Amino acid sequence: MQPTATPAPKPDPASGPAVPYPHRIGFTEPHRHGILLGHERDYTALSNWVHTVVPRRPRRNVLQVARALVSNAHRHTRSGDPGGTVRVVIDVNPFLVTVAVTDGGPLGGTAVPCPRLGDAHRSPLPGLHLVDHLAVYWDWEWEWKGTALGPLTVRAVIENP
Repeated sequence: MQPTATPAPKPDPASGPAVPYPHRIGFTEPHRHGILLGHERDYTALSNWVHTVVPRRPRRNVLQVARALVSNAHRHTRSGDPGGTVRVVIDVNPFLVTVAVTDGGPLGGTAVPCPRLGDAHRSPLPGLHLVDHLAVYWDWEWEWKGTALGPLTVRAVIENP
């Protein structure tokens, strides 16, 4: 289930600026959709994309979950640094919609932040509390790069009523 799209080109000062984000990621499976977002914290492209790939009934919950996970990636990982990216993949099935968000890896020189719910009383349904509230299931997985941690993928499954 590898994406069919190629990675975004690296900027080459001699050839001008690179193609700006977002980039859609193509898959051979008709139920799978992907987008690669840049480090900017403007979620208009994410919202527009979700509206084109998710059925109407679960769309609001899927958008809220995707936005919370992308926001967390921007806030807590290299995805928020200039040149950082966030990969979002959505699988739409008859009964469930899976949202998978992959960040750019942990920030250097800091403690590695593991996804956790934290204190629910600090603010109403922030980040993973919102995901935990809207999803029927969620989990996460690190990618290893040798002996170091690489990108983190958080998956959330939402009902498709």
